[in-house]
Amino acid sequence: MLAWGCNRLAILALTLLLARLLAPHDFGVVTAALTVIAMLDAALDLGVGAAVIADQEQGISARARTAFTVNLGVAVLIAAVGAACSPLIAALFHARSDGYVFALIFLYPLFRGAGQVNDAVLKRDLRFRRRTLVDLTRATVRIAVSIPLALAIGGAVSIAAGIVASELAAMALLWAMVPIRPHLALDAKTVRGLLRFGGQITAIRVLGSFRSGVDYIVVGAILGTTALGFYGMAYKLPELLIENVLWIFSTIALPAYSRARAGGHDALRATMLRATRLLSLYGLAIGATLCVLARDAVPVLFSKAWTPAVAPTMIISLSLGIMAIAWASGDVFAATGRPGVLLLLDVPATILMTAAFLLAPRWGLVGVAAVHLIFNCCYCVARLALLRVITEVSIGSMIGAVAPGLAVGCLVAITGFGLAALLRTGQLASLLLLGTVCALALIAGSLLFARGPVLQAVRAAMPAGGPVPRPSGQGQP
Repeated sequence: MLAWGCNRLAILALTLLLARLLAPHDFGVVTAALTVIAMLDAALDLGVGAAVIADQEQGISARARTAFTVNLGVAVLIAAVGAACSPLIAALFHARSDGYVFALIFLYPLFRGAGQVNDAVLKRDLRFRRRTLVDLTRATVRIAVSIPLALAIGGAVSIAAGIVASELAAMALLWAMVPIRPHLALDAKTVRGLLRFGGQITAIRVLGSFRSGVDYIVVGAILGTTALGFYGMAYKLPELLIENVLWIFSTIALPAYSRARAGGHDALRATMLRATRLLSLYGLAIGATLCVLARDAVPVLFSKAWTPAVAPTMIISLSLGIMAIAWASGDVFAATGRPGVLLLLDVPATILMTAAFLLAPRWGLVGVAAVHLIFNCCYCVARLALLRVITEVSIGSMIGAVAPGLAVGCLVAITGFGLAALLRTGQLASLLLLGTVCALALIAGSLLFARGPVLQAVRAAMPAGGPVPRPSGQGQP
C-alpha cells in the first residue's frame, strides 16, 4: 500500500506541474482521447482475464495461453481500427488539428491489452507485490517522458507520449514476470468456454465504462475541449483518493470472493458485508472531505486558472463517495457465477444516464456533475436491492454496513463547512487549516461510529510477528 501511495503521489505531482505548464485545452484533448480508450479498454480482453482468475488454475495452462492469444489479437485490432478512425474521433470533440494525438493514444490499448492476461495471472496468484513494481514503473516512465516534452514542445502530445511510453514499459515488465507463449492453433471449445464466462463480464464492464465516460463525451462534444479540460481536472483529486482505491479493491475482490464462495454462502455474504462496511466508510469520509476542501485545493494546487473546476470537484467528490457504497457488491455477481444478473440493472441504467447527460450541458459543468451525483445515488440503491435478492442478505445487515460511513461523512461535512464559512477562499492557510480540522473530524468520527471496522482493518494490515504495520505492496494505477 505504501508503494501504491508513492505511485499515486508521483502522478499527482506530475499533474500539478503539467497543470501549470499546459492549457485546459491540452488537458481536454488528452481527456477526450483517454475517454474513448477507456471504453475500449473495458472490452479489451473480452473478459478472458476474469475467466483466468475465476478458474483458479495453477501455472500457465493451455487455457491461459489461449486467453493470451485471444487478448493479443483483440488488442491489435482495436489499436489499428482506432488509429484509422482518429481523425473522425478528433472531429467529434472539435479538435481536428489534434488528430495525431488521438492516433498516438491508440497505441495504449495495444500495449495494455498485450499484458492483461499476464496481469490476470498475477492477480489470480495474489502476487500483488510484483504488480506494485509494474505500477511504479508506469509512474516513473510517465514522469520521465512527459515533463521534458512539456518543457520542450508543450501541448497535448507531451501528456499522450508519457502515457503510451509508460504502458509500453509495463507490458515489457509483465511479459518478463509472467512469460506466456501464444497458442497459434486455438481450441474452439476452450475459446467458447472463456468467452461464455468472459462475455457477460465484458458486457458489464463495457456498460460501466460507458457510464463512467459518457459525461466526458457529452462535455467534449457539446461544450468543447476547454470545458472538458476543466471537467477532467475536477475528477483528478476524487479519482486519485476514491476511485483508484476502489479499483485496488477490484483487483483482489474476484479472487477473494471466489475463495470465500468455497467456504459456503454464509462466508461469501460475510466477506461482502465486511468489504461494504470498509469501502462505505472510506468513500463517504474522503468524499465529504474533498467536497469541503475543493474550494481551496483546486486554486492552490492547480493554480487559479482552474477555478471553474471547483464546483464540479465538490459534486463529483460526493458522487464517487456514494459510488463506494455499492462497489463491493460488483464482483459478488461474478464470484457466484451469475454476472448476467447485473445486466438486468446496467442496461436500463445506462440508457437513462445517457439521456440525462445529453440534457445536462444546458446548465454547464455543474449540471453535468449533478447528473453524475443523482445517478450514483439511485444506482447505489438499485444495486443493493438486487444484491439482496442474490445473497439473501437482510436489510438490517446492509444498513448496518453503510451507517458508519454515512455518520462519519456527515460529521466531516458539518464540521468542515462550518469552519469554511469563516475563512477566506482560495488560500493556502485556509486549505491547511480546513484539511487539519477535517482529518481530526474523520478520525474522531471513525472511532466514535466505526471503531470495530477501523480496528479490524488495522489488525488486518499488521504483520503476524509484531505490532508495527508494514506496507502490503498492493496497488493499481
